[in-house]
Amino acid sequence: MRELRCIIFENFEVIKAITGHRRRIGKPLPAGQIGKLKITTSPEIVVTLELLPDDGHSLFIPSSGAELAAALIAFCIEQRVPMPVSAKKALTVLEGNIAIKITKS
Repeated sequence: MRELRCIIFENFEVIKAITGHRRRIGKPLPAGQIGKLKITTSPEIVVTLELLPDDGHSLFIPSSGAELAAALIAFCIEQRVPMPVSAKKALTVLEGNIAIKITKS
């Protein structure tokens, strides 16, 4: 028997997760406002943040794979959402939102 659990993130939570993770690893986002968040799924899940700096030229900052997963898992831990260490974790898109699918044997 296996257990399946999904944690679905709202866009503002994804933004907080990515900005927090980048700050922790020493690669903070440049100054400016975050405009849009775009999710693409082919060939892999990529979240792209549109950054609107003061100079008026948009920057597009992608996050995917292990980096995106690490950001979301760290966000869950900070929010005290249980995250079993031994469970298998995979990124997915549900209802147009990024989610972590957790499978535990």
